[in-house]
Amino acid sequence: MDLTEATGLRCAGCGAPLQDGDRFCEQCGTRVGDGGGVVGGSDADGSGPIAPGREATVPGGCWSCSAGAEAIGEDGYCSICGMRQRPPESRDELDLQIAAAVTDQGRVHRRNEDAFSLHVTDGHRVAVVVCDGISTASAANAAARTAADVAGALLAQALSDPGGDAAEATVEAVAAAREAVEQVPWTTRIDRAQPSCTLVCAICRAPEIIVGWVGDSRAYWIQGGDASQLTVDESWAEQQIGEGLLSPEQALRDPRSHAITNWVGGDAPARPLRLTTLRPDGAGRLILCTDGLWNYAPTTAELAALLDAVPPGTAPVAVARTLTDAALAKGGHDNITVAVVDFDPLQGGAR
Repeated sequence: MDLTEATGLRCAGCGAPLQDGDRFCEQCGTRVGDGGGVVGGSDADGSGPIAPGREATVPGGCWSCSAGAEAIGEDGYCSICGMRQRPPESRDELDLQIAAAVTDQGRVHRRNEDAFSLHVTDGHRVAVVVCDGISTASAANAAARTAADVAGALLAQALSDPGGDAAEATVEAVAAAREAVEQVPWTTRIDRAQPSCTLVCAICRAPEIIVGWVGDSRAYWIQGGDASQLTVDESWAEQQIGEGLLSPEQALRDPRSHAITNWVGGDAPARPLRLTTLRPDGAGRLILCTDGLWNYAPTTAELAALLDAVPPGTAPVAVARTLTDAALAKGGHDNITVAVVDFDPLQGGAR
């Protein structure tokens, strides 16, 4: 599956593919004549360039143009601007006190193709997985759900073996997830690749955190007001920068910049799992997320700025909600998933 090529005309509102002659985007309703067509896409799930979002100023009204509730038709579309509104059931949460996760459909997509798995053992050891289904692939939502469930179950088993090799367990869990995704049922279509997703996961048990990832879902460590990115995107831009072919500025200007170069799926390249080990010297927070969040806060400084609004000691579930809501406030053009773990290596692991 070649995910590094520009993919033609796309909606400027949500990045969905457009056909010649389209007047409106079938995904989000954006009028094509109003700057709706762009060349290329911002990442492998076709989310396109991120347009500024607008919050509704009228309760029950349109989030895009702020028209009143009377403008919203029975089909869920705004009769003024054509934008589709959020369904009533669009968010799922899991709060395990020391760790929590939130996944949200966003404001544009018809379904949530993100998924997460979260386990806590003995009140302080945590296993977490976050996956982002690739929308240009078949059964993207099933791929993400399958990968999260399979990898999460195996990582949870590893938590019960404090003397086991967490890095080895992570490699085995992701390998099992890939095998499971290969078995996801799908219907062959000319314009669709095999079921696939990105994945980022972590085993948190004192005194360390093991993070593994495939694709461009990210992990961050927050400590003392500072944010550091633990993962490196497996993307076209990072590949060009790493090989010295382009400067960061040049690579990020290219429409292929966010196209991923690795994924979990049957047609994925044969590459070793990317792993990193963190041994923090004090308490902090681990954040795992899909690009539905980090597209709106691509740098650690921007993420730290979002977290500045969260008072010290705020529960992980409230932090996850805050970050998810921030992405929605900025447009919510993609599915959003955020997992937050409080971790203290001096107190048995997660706080």
